[in-house]
Amino acid sequence: MARLNGRRLLDEEDIAALEERIDAERAARALAERHSALSEPLREVLDLVAVDGLTPREAAQALGLNQATVRVRLHRAKRALRAAYPAVTERTDRTDRTDRTEPVDRTLEVVS
Repeated sequence: MARLNGRRLLDEEDIAALEERIDAERAARALAERHSALSEPLREVLDLVAVDGLTPREAAQALGLNQATVRVRLHRAKRALRAAYPAVTERTDRTDRTDRTEPVDRTLEVVS
């Protein structure tokens, strides 16, 4: 391992890791900017479901809204995020919803 003035020089693996970290931080900033640009009704539903982990039904109860309204707002919020930043994809479990025993991971994943 080469050293310069008591510090280890970066190898290609270190540089690749730094580039990945920079890209991920850039993507996170872009997603945060787009999130803040959403209208308040879309943002509050997205936050309750994607960030706080509530189901659309629970979010509807918390907001005093119809469950269909929450699902529509959630769909619109995700569509707006994807349109503005195409590298954002939704990860969902594609198992049959009727025999599911564990909750589905409905988080947004930034893909670099």
